[in-house]
Amino acid sequence: MSGSHIPPNNIGELQIYRGYELADLAIISEFTASNRTGQEGFAVNFLGAKTRLSSLSDAWKHLDGSVEQLPIPSDYHAEAVEWIGLLKSAKTASGAYIAMEWGAGWAPWLIAGATAARLKGINKLKLYGVEADPHHFEAMCRNFIDNDLPPHEHVLLQAAVGAKTGTVQWPKEIDPNNVWGARPIRTGTEGESDKAYLMGRVDEFFDVEILSAVNLLREETLWDMLHIDIQGWEEEVCRSCIDLINERVKWVIIGTHSRVLEGKILELFHTARWHLEHEKPVRFRYISGCPNIEAMTLVDGTQVWRNPRFGR
Repeated sequence: MSGSHIPPNNIGELQIYRGYELADLAIISEFTASNRTGQEGFAVNFLGAKTRLSSLSDAWKHLDGSVEQLPIPSDYHAEAVEWIGLLKSAKTASGAYIAMEWGAGWAPWLIAGATAARLKGINKLKLYGVEADPHHFEAMCRNFIDNDLPPHEHVLLQAAVGAKTGTVQWPKEIDPNNVWGARPIRTGTEGESDKAYLMGRVDEFFDVEILSAVNLLREETLWDMLHIDIQGWEEEVCRSCIDLINERVKWVIIGTHSRVLEGKILELFHTARWHLEHEKPVRFRYISGCPNIEAMTLVDGTQVWRNPRFGR
C-alpha cells in the first residue's frame, strides 16, 4: 500500500546483521570482571581494563569515571562481534598469551586480550604493538603502563606494517586525538589513492619505517591472536605472509575497510583453509565521483578467523 510503513517491531532476522549468534554472547558474560570500579580520567570496561580518555577523541569524554556496560551490541569503539573474537583468542590460550596488533592505535585489543588472559589465570604475557602515528604510539605506551603492563616487557614499535621493509610517507594530522584511521602514502597511482582516502584533510607528511609482516611474525613460533587494522592494506599484507600466518597464528581478527577488500580477504583465508567464525561487513555511503572506495566507509567491518590447524 502506498505510504504504508512497517512497524519497527516487525523487523526480522533478514534486517538484522549482528555477525554472531545470540548464544555467542555467553563468552562476554564469562569474562566479565566482578570487582570493577570507576576512576577519574578513565573509562573501565567489562573486563576491568581501563582507558585514559585524554588519549582519545573528544566524543568519548563523557565516559570519564565510567564503568562500562557489556559491549552488546557495542561499546564506544567496537561492536560485539569483535569482542567475541578477541575473547575466543584468550579462552583458547594455554600457559601464555602472545598477541600482536598491527595499526594498534592505543592498543585496545592487546590490553583487552591480556586482561582477559589474566582473568583466566594466565599471567605469562608477550604483546607486540605496531603503530605508525607518533601521537597514537605514545597513547599506546601510556595504556600499557595504566594497565600494569610494563612496556619494557613487551615490544612496542612506532612503524607501519607492510609487505616489504622500507620507508613511507605518513600524514601529519593536525588534531590526532580526534582523527583515527590514517594510512601511509605510497608512490605513483597507489599514492594518489592513499591521498584521496584522507579526503584532503592533510597536506604535510613525514617518513616512517615500514616493517615487513613476515619479519614480525617470525618473532614468535606461536601467536594466540593477530589483530589487523591498517586502513586498506589488510589483504596485500596478509597475502605477503599467509604461509607464516597458517603456520603460527591461531586467531586473526581483521578490521575491514571496503566491500572490495572484504571479498579479497575472504578468498585469501578461505583458500588457505581457515574457518570464518564471525564476520560483519562494512557500512558505507556511496559518493559519486569519489576516487577511493575505502573513503566511502562509515563503519569498519570485522572478520574473525580461526586456524583449524590448532584445533578448537
